[in-house]
Amino acid sequence: MTADQLDAAERCEALLRETVDAVRPAPAWRAAAPRAGARLPLPGRESEAHWYVTRGRHLLTVVSPCRRTELAGVVERHWRRRGWAITSLNAGRDRVGVAAVARDGYQLALSIGEFGEIALTASSPGTACPEWPGVGGSAPLPDVHCPYWSALM
Repeated sequence: MTADQLDAAERCEALLRETVDAVRPAPAWRAAAPRAGARLPLPGRESEAHWYVTRGRHLLTVVSPCRRTELAGVVERHWRRRGWAITSLNAGRDRVGVAAVARDGYQLALSIGEFGEIALTASSPGTACPEWPGVGGSAPLPDVHCPYWSALM
């Protein structure tokens, strides 16, 4: 990895840390496998490939179906308060999720899968589009219970 890629990885980690710290009560998270690569140039438009770095977190806390939209809302409001543009919002649907772009071009995504698996990713500006957590591997099924997030209400 180059120094620029290491800086990008550190920025991704900082974005994830800020987002995770905004969720209260604090659920249990685990680092996802880091990813890096290159996006090939578009034919006739670009002359060089662009590298990218992606970092992620998997939520280990069980979030009940009635709390999933709330979790996405907490993350969305945090990102809006930071001044980041929301690029995708799936609120109130079976598969809740939200994506944003920070002012410096870094892309973030929170995705909730069919079985309650939840992942958060941050990608450097070199990615063509937000790397949704469910793409290229799945988040583990959560197994940590929390009186708040896991409550069935």
